[in-house]
Amino acid sequence: MATFVAIRSLPGITPDALAGAGARVKSCAAGMQSEGTEVRWLRSFFLPASSQTHCYFEGPSLGAVRELNERAGLPFEQLVEVAEMTPAQV
Repeated sequence: MATFVAIRSLPGITPDALAGAGARVKSCAAGMQSEGTEVRWLRSFFLPASSQTHCYFEGPSLGAVRELNERAGLPFEQLVEVAEMTPAQV
């Protein structure tokens, strides 16, 4: 499976709203999995200085990850495939 990042700008978002967004994407991912689309939310990072979130997903295609974000009602400025690099790999 490929890994993707959704980059969002969320000025003024509260911690409660962030938690609610996480709950929605988690629920929608479970729904898509029950329908046969293996897509997962991996993790998110919030960048307070820029009001951005970077949300990482695993899925079979960009389209599946886009659908997950749309079902969850989460806007994004960019949605792109990423390549992971860890200290253990270098």
